[in-house]
Amino acid sequence: MRDLGEALDIPVHFLGKIMQNLVRHDILSSTKGPNGGFFLRRDQYDSTLIRIVELIDGLQAFSRCGLGLAMCSDERPCPIHDAVKPYRDKLENQLRGRTISQLVQAIANGEAFVMNAREHSTR
Repeated sequence: MRDLGEALDIPVHFLGKIMQNLVRHDILSSTKGPNGGFFLRRDQYDSTLIRIVELIDGLQAFSRCGLGLAMCSDERPCPIHDAVKPYRDKLENQLRGRTISQLVQAIANGEAFVMNAREHSTR
């Protein structure tokens, strides 16, 4: 988990809490012990990305005002509401329609890459 924390630039303790939360909600599986760790069962590959976002950060970002105003809606829009809403909605829809399996497949096909900043700067 240390390698993953470094690659994502996340403190290992914080990453552990996130991973355990995903285990509690059956997105990941884990085993304890010296050779333990986290893994995906075949059925967990069908988990949607929106579910993971929901468990880690919540879904408020998809309804929150782009300026952070409390009173912003389609009926009472802030000055950037109409510019932000389509992007926010499109991202939410993409996350709802995409699974872990699809991400893994894109990486396997060379269509997407997972690399940290340190790896990128040495290439």
